[in-house]
Amino acid sequence: MNGINKYRAVFINLLTAIGISLIANFNFFLIRLMPEPPGGYRGWMRQFMESDFILWMNFFFYLLFALIMLSILTSSMQRKKINFFWRGTICMAVAVVFYFLSPSFHHKTGEIFLLINGRNLFDPSVLTKLSFTLIITLLYGKIFQLIYQKQSVQLENELLKNENLQATYNTLINQINPHFFFNSLNSLSMLVREKYNEQALTYIDRLSETFRYIIQNGQSGGTTLEEELKFVDAYKYLLEVRYDGKLFFDIDVAPEYLGWTMPSLTIQPLIENIVKHNVITRKQPMRVSISTDSGSLLVRNPVYPKIHDGDPTGIGLQNLSHRYKLLTGRDITVTNDGQKFTVELPLTEPEKELELQ
Repeated sequence: MNGINKYRAVFINLLTAIGISLIANFNFFLIRLMPEPPGGYRGWMRQFMESDFILWMNFFFYLLFALIMLSILTSSMQRKKINFFWRGTICMAVAVVFYFLSPSFHHKTGEIFLLINGRNLFDPSVLTKLSFTLIITLLYGKIFQLIYQKQSVQLENELLKNENLQATYNTLINQINPHFFFNSLNSLSMLVREKYNEQALTYIDRLSETFRYIIQNGQSGGTTLEEELKFVDAYKYLLEVRYDGKLFFDIDVAPEYLGWTMPSLTIQPLIENIVKHNVITRKQPMRVSISTDSGSLLVRNPVYPKIHDGDPTGIGLQNLSHRYKLLTGRDITVTNDGQKFTVELPLTEPEKELELQ
């Protein structure tokens, strides 16, 4: 990819140099395009008009000069760490060399020679063209530098955003592990104490599956809906044991969405948010609904708010919203009408995920 960008930059510089050379030699081309006067051309003018060599020699000379200037001003800006002032200084030094090596045309004899070999080292025409070419290339180089700096700042911001995303994600994982671990141990202790041996063994297996998923996907960022639901199946079993007869799940996911992707460990904090901020009793059981609709995953639950629960959304949901935006570029939608609490999570098609990568 870097090689392609490099060749594209060279091609753009070449096209720019051709344009600058055409403008610098505009007087030559203009004279050639003008109709011949009635009396015809005389002396050196006839020789000049009939010589394609003189015309193309000047064109390629200034093309080469402009191309060298552009290469100095635009190439390897990041690697060499040379600022614009020193690049401009190098360009001016090269311009002096090109001035003395520029071709000149003797009006009387028609002789073509290098300016450094002539009797008079001052040629206003050559000085004007070289100065024009130098100024245009310096302006182009400055614009290129500003664009490059803007792109560098954008790239740096993206890197900082990714670092912030990883830090936020790690914080969320660290919040999940201790809290969830101790609650799980309490539930397992209850099963052992009541001598529910088969349930205890199943609980240990599901607990193992849950932590395996957290460890394996904790740093991956994204996963398929199918994998996330497998994790939810293990996780909800642990909660169903913890809230025996008080917590239920209705999962109705269309099969065509199972291969779609989403940030990993997305549903877990939503479920954790539900059990944390709602009253769950046998008389008032909690029924969580997980379904798909129009390319999104919907997690719904009735609202049974706890007394003095000042923030029903919780820090976990805020972290999830921020992480979802950074990973997918899309927002989650939260609605609460006082009766139903719904979180809509947009899913990503596999083809679109490849385009983003």
